[in-house]
Amino acid sequence: MSTQSEIPETQDLGDSSKPSACESSKPNWYGNVSLSNAALRTPMMQQFINIKRQVPDALLLFRMGDFYELFLNDAVVAGRVLDLNVTSRNKKDPEPVPMAGIPHHAVEGYLPRLAQAGFKVAIAEQMGDPSEKKMLERQLTRIVTPGVPWDADALESKESYWLVGFFAKSVAKGPFSVVSLDVSTGEMIAVEFNKIEEAKAEIMRLQPREIIALNSLSKSEVLNSLFAKVPHSFYNKSWFDLDEGYQTLCQHFKVSNLNGFGVRASDGIVGAASALLSYVRDVTFTDLSHVRSIQRYTVAAQMMIDEATKMNLEILQPQKGTNKQHTLIHLLDKTCTAMGGRLLRKWVSAPLVDLARIQRRQDAVEVMLNDELRFHVQGLLQSVYDLERLSGKLAQMSIHPKALRSLAQSILLLPKIFTLLKDMDAFKGFIPDSVPTDMAEGLLAAIDEDAPITINEGGIFKNGHNAELDDLRKLTNEVKMAIAEMEEAQREATGIASLKIKHNRVFGYFLEVTTANKDKVPEDWIRKQTLSNAERYVTPSLKEFEEKILTSGERAKALEQQLFCTLREDASQYVGELQKLAQRISYIDVFCSLADVAIQNRYCRPTVDLSLNISLRQSRHPIIEQLSMLETFIPNDVQIDSNKRQILLTGPNMSGKSTIMRQVALTVLMSQMGSFVPADSAHIGLCDTIFVRVGASDDLAEGRSTFMVEMSETAYILNQATEQSLLLLDEIGRGTSTYDGMSIAWAVAEAIHNKIKARCIFATHYHELTRLNDTCKYIHNMHVAIQEDRGEIRFLRVLQDGAIGKSYGIQCARLAGLPRTVIRRATQILKDLEVQAAHEKEVQLSLFGEEEFREDSSEEILTIPEYLVAMVDRLHDLPLDDHSPFEALKELYELQNIIREERASR
Repeated sequence: MSTQSEIPETQDLGDSSKPSACESSKPNWYGNVSLSNAALRTPMMQQFINIKRQVPDALLLFRMGDFYELFLNDAVVAGRVLDLNVTSRNKKDPEPVPMAGIPHHAVEGYLPRLAQAGFKVAIAEQMGDPSEKKMLERQLTRIVTPGVPWDADALESKESYWLVGFFAKSVAKGPFSVVSLDVSTGEMIAVEFNKIEEAKAEIMRLQPREIIALNSLSKSEVLNSLFAKVPHSFYNKSWFDLDEGYQTLCQHFKVSNLNGFGVRASDGIVGAASALLSYVRDVTFTDLSHVRSIQRYTVAAQMMIDEATKMNLEILQPQKGTNKQHTLIHLLDKTCTAMGGRLLRKWVSAPLVDLARIQRRQDAVEVMLNDELRFHVQGLLQSVYDLERLSGKLAQMSIHPKALRSLAQSILLLPKIFTLLKDMDAFKGFIPDSVPTDMAEGLLAAIDEDAPITINEGGIFKNGHNAELDDLRKLTNEVKMAIAEMEEAQREATGIASLKIKHNRVFGYFLEVTTANKDKVPEDWIRKQTLSNAERYVTPSLKEFEEKILTSGERAKALEQQLFCTLREDASQYVGELQKLAQRISYIDVFCSLADVAIQNRYCRPTVDLSLNISLRQSRHPIIEQLSMLETFIPNDVQIDSNKRQILLTGPNMSGKSTIMRQVALTVLMSQMGSFVPADSAHIGLCDTIFVRVGASDDLAEGRSTFMVEMSETAYILNQATEQSLLLLDEIGRGTSTYDGMSIAWAVAEAIHNKIKARCIFATHYHELTRLNDTCKYIHNMHVAIQEDRGEIRFLRVLQDGAIGKSYGIQCARLAGLPRTVIRRATQILKDLEVQAAHEKEVQLSLFGEEEFREDSSEEILTIPEYLVAMVDRLHDLPLDDHSPFEALKELYELQNIIREERASR
């Protein structure tokens, strides 16, 4: 969902000098409340409005004591999304001001829900001492957006969170620059396209959480569907200025020029990247030093997989429902670390077309087939935390003590992993020269094993780390012991055995005496509070001890906070090195995962080359073979080569045609990402693209029927495919009349054969198409075999040469449970239509250029009267075992009377 559906569009986020509304024009975020409402004139509401003007496109959480409050339309929107109780401070007024609250301690649970719903959320914190008797100032401290999350700990650990910057110097002709940033890890990647359609396809492949784009791009009809699905904001050209942006990037990366990143001053990438950095700084108010490079890439280096193909193959998401066990990523993901999981998703989404890189990955996977080595490495990896995201938090100075200790523990495991692999040729280049173990050991020596997750509670450091801190802790502990001794002394002095010294935030330390013993209280005690069954007092000596405790305790906490900030800043000098180590570990993790899957499922190492071959022996569908089904999965041999580029596949519904097509596509995809594959042997010629058009779906939101979606996807395939592509097309032309659909399917198959010349499996129920192999020498007829016995069919799931004569649709309908009367009627109609088709000689001639049919079409078709069909059904369902002979005879008489009445009426 887009943020624009609820709140106004941002132009310059965070620039308070440019308010989004003036007094003569009411901003949308006022909702139904007028500008003249008296409730808006209070100092507190004026403070809210002034901050809200800085972030008009965000929901503003305004800190008030223990709650974050939302007002006006923000309260209405958040109330609906979060199911909050929306109330008002002035309920009796004609125009009550809506408000809703979130407890401050629970805000981390609410923010991700708002971000996932596509909203930006601004945080305004209280500044100053709450104990002072005056209204506190609030200050904008953070803006959370779908692409700039609140806390990396709340993110899906194995998913990337891309924020995309989209820019073009000229909307009409490009180039179109796409720069993507994962704020949680600091990874920034960039690519340029000459066509806007290609840029859109790449953005959709990345599945961004949010897009910031040049204003003029909002007018492109091509991008409408993209902006309808992804939260976005549009900005003017000043945000994407190339000259200013180049200087910004050079300053950020601390370089004199960007040549080392493969970026020139005139590249649109400069505008998109600098806009991204400015946007993130404006919403986080933090340092982005963990963003240390721009990695430029080209789509020519990876296999292109469009959205329809991704969904049809269920690569990352299940096609129907929410069962992720049916996806390829779920099958392949045996990674032990979050960063390994994220890398695997990238590999699955963008397989390689570089033969050398594919083979290097295969070599590394093959090394990891050694069980002893793999188990040892994975055992160590399981204890490695997310170095990428922890490094990002360290760079932004937001890492807490417990996480910093986890980072140090992970670093000390890395040399053990690298030592196991250092002698392996396949892992040359993965073993670093050094690991900052001294830094990690220093952190572990300083930070306590039970360190907290905040820096203001104390308890961060071990005893002995700092002498001054030890002295303050000792003083605090001694005073606490002294208070315990004072409690015992007061009991003895007063004779009040139940006397206790307690503490609360209002009174501090006090003596509590039950009402029955208040007559024993000394005269110099000062009464502070009377309860129903007790009295509370203070004494000068008790307040003196309290002052010592508070002073030493607060001083200790302040010192710990200062020491930790220094420790954290020193550690942040290693962020760049840690990011490189994290990348190497993620590769090792993925290699282990792919080896694990290969061993468990009996996969083979495919031969990958530059030929046009796709030769699979005993190929299997990697996901379906894992499912618990009533029948055993049947492997098949598939052969496509330069002399047999196109398989025309026939066979009944449910026979397994779609399964065979998908398993071929998945096998090719897995081969080119470097994985082993589900087959006894495999020879794969590199494919630049896989296109899969299987199944039926509509797009009613854009006014497209099932047939229109099918034709749009087919058109895209025909326009984009090359000779190096792999095409898998199922039932082209099914959504219209028979002859229209057959004509379209025939023409599409011919175009693939004659013009595109791509490798293809073309499944169809139009059996007339099987004649194409007479005129198209590279088309080969194949079918999925069945066994037929007295009208019943059994699916053999075996792929065989040759065409099949009919579709067996009525038999499949019978298996699906259609009523018998419908099946019989369908059989009748089919015979009528077959005879009628035999008479349509001219249509056949004009469509297929064949000679006249010679069949004798004078045969009459016997039509069974409806009353006889009803009688047969009645006899079939008659429970004879439950009938006496007399009852059965009575039924026969009734049936006989029906026949006589029907004949008499005729």
